[in-house]
Amino acid sequence: MKVNTITLLENTIGLILAIFIVFQLLPNIEVCRKMNQPVYIILYLVFTVILFVTLNPIVGFLFLVYGYQLISRGKQESKRNETLKQLNPDKDVDLEEIVIQNSDFARIKNQDEDQVTRVKPILEKIVI
Repeated sequence: MKVNTITLLENTIGLILAIFIVFQLLPNIEVCRKMNQPVYIILYLVFTVILFVTLNPIVGFLFLVYGYQLISRGKQESKRNETLKQLNPDKDVDLEEIVIQNSDFARIKNQDEDQVTRVKPILEKIVI
């Protein structure tokens, strides 16, 4: 590669990372949670070292800062979920709810109507 294309690539990557950091453009929370796993952290650090060696150290530093934002967002979300679970414990099921779940009389029928319910699909007649 020519020197001009390498510096153009470095400048482009650095600019994109700077925009991501300044405007806090982070991927969805699932990606941030994955970054908290040890395998991904090690891969991220290896890639950061490769960037420091092959490209401009400023690009490596920007990538390091962006990765820190990813990891810290994942940790904050994990702490938030734990706090929400503590604040909203599972509610106990009442006796009435158990009886209704286990009963067959969930639908109230009129005594005058047939005991057999006849339902015909009318999906073909519906026009949207």
